[in-house]
Order: sequence, then C-alpha cells, then structure tokens
Amino acid sequence: MQTKGKPKLSFWQIWNMSFGFLGIQYGFGLQQANMSPIYRYLGADEASIPGLWLAGPLTGLLLQPIIGAVSDRSWSPTWGRRKPFILAGALLGSIAMILMPNSPYVWMAAGLMWMLDAGLNSAMEPFRAFVGDMLDDEQRPTGFAVQSFMVGFGQTLANLMPYILPLLGISMVMSDEQLANGIPNSVRYPFYIGGAAIVISVLWTIRTTKEHPPVDDSYKQPHVFTDEEKKSISFWHLALSAGAAILAFFFAARVGGVSAGLLWGGGILAGSYLILMLPIFKEILASLSAMPTVMRQLWWVKFFTWYGLPLMWQYLSLSAARYAFNAPDAFSNKAGFEEGTKWGGLCFAMFSISCAVISIFIPRIARAIGSARLTHAVFLTIGAMGFFLTLTSNDKLVYLIGMTIIGLAWGSIMSMPYLMLASAVPKERMGVYMGIFNGFICVPQFIGMLTVPLYYKPILGDDPRNALVLAGVCLLLAAGSCFLVKEVKQSQDAALPVGAGGH
Repeated sequence: MQTKGKPKLSFWQIWNMSFGFLGIQYGFGLQQANMSPIYRYLGADEASIPGLWLAGPLTGLLLQPIIGAVSDRSWSPTWGRRKPFILAGALLGSIAMILMPNSPYVWMAAGLMWMLDAGLNSAMEPFRAFVGDMLDDEQRPTGFAVQSFMVGFGQTLANLMPYILPLLGISMVMSDEQLANGIPNSVRYPFYIGGAAIVISVLWTIRTTKEHPPVDDSYKQPHVFTDEEKKSISFWHLALSAGAAILAFFFAARVGGVSAGLLWGGGILAGSYLILMLPIFKEILASLSAMPTVMRQLWWVKFFTWYGLPLMWQYLSLSAARYAFNAPDAFSNKAGFEEGTKWGGLCFAMFSISCAVISIFIPRIARAIGSARLTHAVFLTIGAMGFFLTLTSNDKLVYLIGMTIIGLAWGSIMSMPYLMLASAVPKERMGVYMGIFNGFICVPQFIGMLTVPLYYKPILGDDPRNALVLAGVCLLLAAGSCFLVKEVKQSQDAALPVGAGGH
C-alpha cells in the first residue's frame, strides 16, 4: 500500500512512535528470564520444559505473517493501519502478564504463556512495520536505532526488577496465600508492573502518533494469482499441512502413545488444511516458491541459530541455580533457587546491555571486515565461546561473563541476517517475506521443543548446563552455514535491522 509523501519527523516524534515497543520488550524480557523457573516452581520436570515453551514459536509462526498481511491491506481514518493491532495485542498480553504469577498449575501457566505470546507477537509485528511506513530512507536508520534502544532498555529493565524493587521499599516477603504456588514476589511483582507497562507505553504511542494515509485504494484490491502461483499455493498447502501433522504425531505419540499420535496427527492435518484454505494465506503460500535465493540460503543459518538459542532462555537460570547456588530444584533449596533465578535475570540484563552497546558498532565492524556473512560468522563464534565458558567454573560470575559475551552475538543476530537479505526482497512484498523470514525463527524453535525432551536425559544427562553447551555447538554450526550464503554487493550497503525479541 502506497502512502503520501512522508514528512520529516523530529527525534521525539520517532521516540513516541517507538515508545510502545519498550513495553512489549519489557514483557518479552520477563518471559524469557522467568518462565522456566515458574514452570519449575509449579512442579514441572526439566525435560518437559522445552515442550512447555511451544507457545512462542507456534504463535509467532502463525500470527506474524497474518498480522503483517492483514495490516498491509487495512486502513481506518480514525485508527490508522497498524495501531488497532498494536492495541489489541497489548491488551491481551497485559492480561496474561497479570494472571501468570497466580497460576496454581503448570497447565494454566502454559495456557497463559500462549495468551501472552499471542498478544506480544500481535503487537510487535506492526511496530516493526511502523519504521517503513512512517519514515523515509534518510530517517529509517534513526527509527531502527531508537527501536534497538527500546529492545535493550526494556529487556534490561525487566531483568533488573528483582533488584530495583527492594530499593524502592517494596517487600519481597510472601504471604501465606502467595506461598500456595511457590512463585516468589521477586517474580510476581515484575509481572504485575509488566502488565501495566505494556498498556501505558502502547497507549502513549497510539495517542502521540498519527499514521500516514494511503495515496489511493489500491491496497483494497485483491491479488490476482497466475497459474504458476496457483500451483505453488496447492503444493505448499499440502506440504505444510502434512508437515504440521507429522510434528503433531511425534509430539502426541511421545506423550500418549501411537494411538494418541494418530489421533492428533489426523486432526492437525485436517485442521491445517482447512485453515490454509483461508484467503489470507494464499499470498503467503504463493510467496514461498518465489523466495529469493539469498533467503533460501539463510535458512540453515537461522535453523541452527534458533534451534540452539531457546536453550539459553529455557536453561540458563536453572543452570545458574544448580551450579552457582547449589539449588537443583525449587524444593530442595528454595532460597538458593530464588537467588539463582534472580542471578539469571541479572545475567540476561547484561546480555541485553551488551547487545545494545555492540549494535552501535556492528555496522562499522561489518564495513571494516567487508563481508556481512563473515561478520555474522565471527559474532556467532564469539557467542558459542560464551556458552562454553559455563563449563569452566561453578562461580556465578562465569554466567554473568558468559551472557555478556553471548550478548555480542545477539547484537549480530538481530541485524546481520536482515542485512544479507535486504536487497534480495522485492519492496512490494516486504511485509509477506518478513513474515515468512520470521518463520525461519519459529520453525527451528518448534522442532527443538519437540526433539530436545527426547534426548535431554539420555544424551544431555538431565543437566541444564549441557543444554547450554548444545546451544554453543548450534551457534558454531550456524557460523559455518554463513558461508553457504552468496552475498550481493547491495546487501553490504543497505542495512535493514529489525528489533530483537519475540519469536
């Protein structure tokens, strides 16, 4: 959808436009640092934790392309194009954030995580599109820089809350009623604050930002598919339905046996096939066969990166609690486990700070090296070393230093793949392809969350630290895969950074 000429915005207008992103990233930061400890407080087995994180990749895989495609073709003179989706996602996410620490059962916490991810993903995708909608080529770097700051600051603030609240005089002592589910106030209060922060920050953006109207009504016109595109739609329709059914079969079979696997596999096959018949998916499916070559080559980089990275969010706090605070679970040493969880939050805060700082210098480093893929490979290798560092000592500082190093790789992960992709994607289909590219993040997570529980005990020794080592191995494989990508000259000159966080 074309818009009228874009006026120059002041820095504070760009700031206001991006301010809601701060609340969204605060929510993601709380989720990433605390969901595994919450599951453990409620009695979940360590091996089952990856499966309990399925909400993130699945909601991201389904919602982000849909929200991107629908909002591309939407316009309201009162509400604009992106803001209704941002507000709806923020309200849904804030409700889940407030209810989460009061969950009495694992299944309730898992359900609320689905709700939280649905809300945050629905709000995040339009924020990413805001920069392209509202800013011209000259101002886009400033827009992306402000969003990157919001990412780092929001997630850092979320991870430091257990240390900030006592300084403000807020008691961490739990009442008898709160002791019922074992989730401490150091987790409980930041989630309450998060629920308010998401809504307040998003309302600020909605109140202070006016979206540009479209030039004409072309955005309303349905896409007319060629015969070749129709064949592509049919192929991907069947292939994706079958793939979803196979994954559902193995997941259900592992939990409930072959009969449960067949039942779920058949149900998912039928459900997926019917859902993908909806008109909104046709353009997405047609775009899959026409993916740019560079985008196809980046698949393995994204696959290994995002197969390994979720292990960091799932097991970092648990590993720190076990080895640095002698608390293998929330019951044998409750005080140590809470301290380990808080220390894990501090480690994630350093991770976010490191990411925010290196993001300022990565463009210069890439220009000095002269290759986006080599730059990304170097940073991924550095990140792997951060994971391996956790094997060298049980000292809590090792985790802090390791996560600071991994944050350098995260800064590259949030920009370099998009830098390599930027010049290869046609502008008129940018929204669809960015949604699909986000699927390159979601699918590996989905596969990992189904497969890691199969070998967590027999191969990883039921040890969260070994899961972190596996994450390091995956980053090394991703670094090697960078050299499968054929760079084009334009991708060296035009970065397309995208805010970190989410799925």
